[in-house]
Amino acid sequence: MESQKELTQAKIDVRYHSRELIKVVFIVTEDFPARDVDGIGPILRKKVLGISSFLSHGTVKSDREAQKEDFLTVMAELREVLKFITIAHHLNYCSDRQKLMVRAGITYVIDALDKLVLLLGGFEEKK
Repeated sequence: MESQKELTQAKIDVRYHSRELIKVVFIVTEDFPARDVDGIGPILRKKVLGISSFLSHGTVKSDREAQKEDFLTVMAELREVLKFITIAHHLNYCSDRQKLMVRAGITYVIDALDKLVLLLGGFEEKK
């Protein structure tokens, strides 16, 4: 019973941290300059919304392979968010502090997802 409670809490935590990442990205991109001709702000917003969606769907699936695919997609999208916030920082669209806020949000999602995957028994490759 305790492990089911832990698993449920881990699912809640990963979804919570993904929503917190959405808030941080939306706050940070609000300060992006109007000259964001490459659309980095909208890209970042779309990616974090997608991350949250994949996590929400992945945490309710019972098919382990489908769940694994969702979680791998989340990890790839988190790398993309990191890439785009770094580009935005280099273009002076955001401050050091804002970049660190996004990076911290990414870290919280990764940590929560790692814990969830471990509680699910991991996703070992089949031989």
